Amino acid sequence: MSSLIRIDGESYNLGTVELRRDGEIIYDSMTRGTALDLSEIADAVGTRYSYSFSVEPRPDVDKAEYDAFYYDVTSPKSARFVELPFARSSIAFWAKITVVSDFLHRSHGGNRWGGLSVSFTPVRPQRYNLNDG
Repeated sequence: MSSLIRIDGESYNLGTVELRRDGEIIYDSMTRGTALDLSEIADAVGTRYSYSFSVEPRPDVDKAEYDAFYYDVTSPKSARFVELPFARSSIAFWAKITVVSDFLHRSHGGNRWGGLSVSFTPVRPQRYNLNDG
């Protein structure tokens, strides 16, 4: 991985990274409903940015380094401090790692794990609606 992604202050350099970002608008459950004309009513209260990334390790990456990264991101911690690209800068927040997956490449040269994907969900919204009247 490049220095684009940091987890608990640690940068990893395993290989090619593909990053995905999803923005989710959060609505107040107390004001959500349907009006008499059947239009939806909902007050937007915040935005949560979830990220996922996938890594394909370079051929020269030591298998022990890859295994150490996998072991780290699958450790049972309640939240991790992540720093990720956002717009033309970056965003840092506490997140839960929700899903980690990879697959085994089997060839004549032996077994090699790859196609690693990691998903982060923030523990709280990163933006709040302070101006909606």
